[in-house]
Amino acid sequence: MREAFSATTLTMDEAEILDVPEIRVDGILKTTGRARYTRDLALPGMLWAKFLMSPHPHARILSIDTAAARAVPGVHAVLTGRDIGRKFWGRPVADWPVLAYDRVLYVGERVAAVAAETPEAAEEALSRISVVYEELPAVFDAEEALRDGAPILHPEAEEYYPPGKAPVTPHPNAFDYDTYQKGDEDIDRLFQEAYRVVEDVYTGPRQHQGYIEPHGCVVWIDDGDVVHIVSTCKTPFSLRDQIAKVVGVPNDKVVVDNHFIGGDFGGKGTSIDEYPCYYLARATGRPIRSIMTYAEDLTSATPQHAAKYYLRTGVGRDGKIVAHECRAYLNSGAFARGVARTGLPCLSPYNLPNVRFEGYFVYTNLVPRGNMRAPGDFQRAHAGEVHMDHIARELGMDPIELRLRNCLRPGDRMIDGGRVRNPRAVEVLETMRREARWGDEPVGPNHGRGVALRLRHVGAGKGEVLLRLQADGAVEALTGNADQGGGAHTVIQRTAAATLGVDPRHVRVRFGSTAEALRDPGSGGSRATTTVGRATIDGARILKEKLEELAAEVMGWPAGQVRIEQDAFVVDGSGERAPFQEVATRIAAGPAVEAVGIFDPDEHRSPDGRDFNFSAYVVDVEVDPETGQVRPTDVLVVVDVGTIINPVAHQGQLDGGFVFGLGQAMTEELIHEDGKIVTASLGEYKLPTQMDLPRFRTVLLRTEIGPGPFGAKAAGENTNVAVGAAIANAVYDAVGVQIDESPITSERVLAALQARAASPLTGGRD
Repeated sequence: MREAFSATTLTMDEAEILDVPEIRVDGILKTTGRARYTRDLALPGMLWAKFLMSPHPHARILSIDTAAARAVPGVHAVLTGRDIGRKFWGRPVADWPVLAYDRVLYVGERVAAVAAETPEAAEEALSRISVVYEELPAVFDAEEALRDGAPILHPEAEEYYPPGKAPVTPHPNAFDYDTYQKGDEDIDRLFQEAYRVVEDVYTGPRQHQGYIEPHGCVVWIDDGDVVHIVSTCKTPFSLRDQIAKVVGVPNDKVVVDNHFIGGDFGGKGTSIDEYPCYYLARATGRPIRSIMTYAEDLTSATPQHAAKYYLRTGVGRDGKIVAHECRAYLNSGAFARGVARTGLPCLSPYNLPNVRFEGYFVYTNLVPRGNMRAPGDFQRAHAGEVHMDHIARELGMDPIELRLRNCLRPGDRMIDGGRVRNPRAVEVLETMRREARWGDEPVGPNHGRGVALRLRHVGAGKGEVLLRLQADGAVEALTGNADQGGGAHTVIQRTAAATLGVDPRHVRVRFGSTAEALRDPGSGGSRATTTVGRATIDGARILKEKLEELAAEVMGWPAGQVRIEQDAFVVDGSGERAPFQEVATRIAAGPAVEAVGIFDPDEHRSPDGRDFNFSAYVVDVEVDPETGQVRPTDVLVVVDVGTIINPVAHQGQLDGGFVFGLGQAMTEELIHEDGKIVTASLGEYKLPTQMDLPRFRTVLLRTEIGPGPFGAKAAGENTNVAVGAAIANAVYDAVGVQIDESPITSERVLAALQARAASPLTGGRD
């Protein structure tokens, strides 16, 4: 019987294995250049795919003439939406056509697909395709898209759903709409009775994930009519299921393999070109390779959505929040990606007894959105934590004290009514105040300090891992999890070794395609460590019992008295022992020995509530009032962590998360002009570099209470979300202007300073 939920405590042997810094499973291959990525795959007869993309944000396709393109030497196929028919894919709703059929809805939408012997021939063919468009009115802002008279982007939306299942929303451009209320039904009365009511509006931009490897795929169909896909996608089983559904074949007729992925940060969960590449492979009978240029990736892949939040909060004289209202407009772009409820938790770390929420996820004529590290949390954090500082100023209260009076404590309910297991906001804030020596010394002119508190859920998904004893006595762990760089395969190795009681070198992790490995939900949502780690522990326990029983048989030891510890088989009582590999090799000479490890989060839910990581930042900045330039000078982050499986990678995730958040906070923005992205290179889209980094220190608050293996929590999405809010609050502390828009550029700070100086109402700080 598989174990019920428990807070697993490490034994001394297990702890000893995990305390040793890890050697990454994929480290040697990557550092020596032997790892093979999608771009590296070359097959006999392979053709290059290129796509004609719409130059218009919204237009009707009147005609497409491909005759001249087909005549280009080396061209094997030219396909349009009319050639393949009305084929749609997508999540949560299939509304995205494989190739545009009768209209285009964003600049960059695929209109035609070409397969040719060389990229040059394919590009030449694209230049010879003639498309006649009728331009239509376009809308780029989510709020504007909901106004009367806005162009309706999906008038056929009901066709995307089964009969009678289309959602009812206030406007056809809102593909998802949600309202929610918690607490007192007469929340307007609570606002009227509040000591202070504070309102803010935050605007967040579209941002690219900044991975090294652009999207790409290789697709071919074998003699058995099985579709093979090598892809940069980090969720192979999801891609397999989507492809099978779109092209109308059983799941087992699609095999997805995506072992090595060159970075992700949320952006590799969506595949675009795999679908038209299937039809090119079908039309030509040849393997098809499609690799985006980085300019194409920046302008037509799936960035984080833009967002706008209207926040209103009523507080008492003591600083306790009595009522909170949030209205969210989330810009999905041309196709549906996401749900409106994700706009709710701007004040997620706090106990809010009375809440009213209204959220819209909206179609616009921009590139469709995707996920980005901690999707949407950076925007919600900036909105919510700048709002909290604004409340503190209105009350004349220290910002940390305000947070301590309102943060989640044991027994409190979250903003959505859910419970939190082991909320650690108070510990995090008090540690931050002590470590930062908050308030001990005044800051100098044009210098400021800002704080921010956040929480991030620990994700989970149903996953399976197969463990097999090999002929040489090693244990193979076969997984379908595509390690996108976070270290999931090393988690598998180390959790298996710790559970079995063997040296990690006796555990080999192997990635398998969807045809070989057991199902895995893929990396994302801070779930990989929990999902693969808990599945691995489950399988390793089963395998360990089998090996201990078989060791007694092959060695002639007393049954029931053999155990594995410290890389050896040990006989209770006599103390006789033999090296693990020596005995395991003898066992492997017999019948196959294997075990399937399964983790299903529905079977492991804690009655005490969900698990979260709490974190808090203190950021020191210097602001030049003549130019608006902001320079972070010192950063402290305090992070609530569980048992650490990969100590080197764990710290790397926290460090990297800060750098990622610094870019989101200060430099990164996908700017469009009439729907066309103009920040089309890394010269315009500015990722932070080593030269941009201030002093950075982490303080880890450890606990063994976590949902992952041996009480682990998450790491990758903890430290990017609150950076922008802390910097914005530090800017106010330095020069007295509140920045309610990301990124916090010198131009925006200077404009705020000039507006304040020109205002007869302020004459100083707002």
